[in-house]
Amino acid sequence: MRTGRPGGRCSPVQAPERDPASGRRRGNGTPTPIRQARGPQGTEGRGGAGREALCRTPSSRSHFPTFDVPPAIPGCYHSSMLLLRHGRILLLLLLVSACAQKLPVDEGRLVIALPGAPVNVDPRVATDAYGEQILQMTHASLVRRNAAGEPVPDLAERWESPDPLTCVFHLRPGLRFHDGRPLTSDDVRYTFSWILDPANRSPHRALYRHIEAIGTPDPRTVVIRLSEPFAPFLSTMVRGIVPAGSPARGYAPPVGAGPYKVDDLSPDGEAVLSAFDAYYGGPPAIRAVTVKFVPDSNVRFLELKMGSVNFVLNGVDPDLLPAASLPGRLAVEEGAGGNVTYLGFNLRDRALSDARVRRAIALAIDREAIVRSIWKGRADLVESILPPGSWAHDASLPPIRFDPARSRRLLDEAGFPDPDGDGPLPRLRLTYKTSQNEVRRRVATVVQEQLRQLGISVEIQSLEWGTFFSDVKKGNFQIYSLTWVGIADPDIFHHAFHSRSAPPDGANRGGYSDAEVDRLTEAARREPSRSIRREKYRRVQRILARDLPVFPLWAGRNLLVRDRRLSGFVLTPDESYAPVRAMRIVPDPSTPASGGRR
Repeated sequence: MRTGRPGGRCSPVQAPERDPASGRRRGNGTPTPIRQARGPQGTEGRGGAGREALCRTPSSRSHFPTFDVPPAIPGCYHSSMLLLRHGRILLLLLLVSACAQKLPVDEGRLVIALPGAPVNVDPRVATDAYGEQILQMTHASLVRRNAAGEPVPDLAERWESPDPLTCVFHLRPGLRFHDGRPLTSDDVRYTFSWILDPANRSPHRALYRHIEAIGTPDPRTVVIRLSEPFAPFLSTMVRGIVPAGSPARGYAPPVGAGPYKVDDLSPDGEAVLSAFDAYYGGPPAIRAVTVKFVPDSNVRFLELKMGSVNFVLNGVDPDLLPAASLPGRLAVEEGAGGNVTYLGFNLRDRALSDARVRRAIALAIDREAIVRSIWKGRADLVESILPPGSWAHDASLPPIRFDPARSRRLLDEAGFPDPDGDGPLPRLRLTYKTSQNEVRRRVATVVQEQLRQLGISVEIQSLEWGTFFSDVKKGNFQIYSLTWVGIADPDIFHHAFHSRSAPPDGANRGGYSDAEVDRLTEAARREPSRSIRREKYRRVQRILARDLPVFPLWAGRNLLVRDRRLSGFVLTPDESYAPVRAMRIVPDPSTPASGGRR
């Protein structure tokens, strides 16, 4: 295994400016390909994007052209590449500046750009972040979470628990769905009964197994009876309610009762939403919302600068934030983040079933260098998937520090010695799956190079989001990287690591099994005392830190880039889009009234 350094003056611990089309192996220059796997919708740039004219109306569903940047050497940060990338963006901005037009914000429209399209927009089955974020704007639940993550009234104006096994919800008067139908207790019962029906294969079914019966004594009262005490019960009630009889219709969302209704939804383009006048909290001030699905980070930034997109939450590359912060139409906000990015392992794999191999991989990844060079310091290292702000987070977990020497010793002990010294043969070969998100691909490229230095050959498969997430849920991976979004309760440990929580009943995708983790997570579910639950979850976190079924990497900070005229959005640690309903468009004295002419 040869680990020689490349020529030139590049620092070996810094990340590449761009995720190259092929990552070059350091030392002998032989390329290690990044495989662009084709999913159902094709690769990035599908639907002819990249061939249309630059001048177009902001409401068009297709996107701006992408452009190529020469590949960088993995493990190095090229300032020249940064200048070239920003120079090309500036050139495109100059070209399109002649296409003066009225911007969406001038017409009262909020245009959000998401880094990917949702896999599903049905609250009974959706599990991906993009689908959940749209549902936060379109569907209402019995309860919702406030900025601190605590349950507060939503469709239910109040509730009480006469005993540990019973919860009685009282619905607000006059509730209606988007199609005008009254929302009653029958709809609540239908929604949860549908999820509990094994024939429907809902991935949320395991969360509601403790429900023994749902009573509806009158149209505004729901009585839920549990089979046993269940401490995180209220947090599971954050689930969008749909009308009784609503079938699962593939990509088409069922009718909701949230502040916005869905007028149109295209998996290849965008979701078009409009204000719901009969929303119980009053119609939102911004009447029209478009959610664009824009996988390419450069395109998202271009659309922001041009004004055809005016709201991006955690979708602007850290490299581009200085340009977004310059005086002009855009404003940048930063807030605490509670979404944890992690590396997942398939414990059914022969090599990865050995905890020594998993720890060796963790020790070989220089997380501090990645946070510094790719995230520009806007992320915090973590040792647990439970975010630092959680009441059950164990801050005493020992950190996993970059230690390649110890990593090599662990691989030797696990039976994966260096086969040829300074030769080219690796200790083992692995496949790393990720999405086509630009930053995620750059992270994967740096991890690839860091593991190559250890003697592990890594093939990166960069997949279309739907294909990638489907593979993860099916267990079709060796290593993958994802981010847990919106963790509200430490019961996530049961959902993600209990031996009976394999998909579709949970998120134990790697096949982890530990009798003590099973026992502790089950006991914590039944325990009403928060202090006792905290101690049980701390013990769980110590076991997971020992076994490393997943390797927690960092919690990214929330970064919002928006038009200055948009106000009222409150950043929350869980990256919630629910505050969109409180947004307004206000005058900006520093911006000319014409907005799009500059």
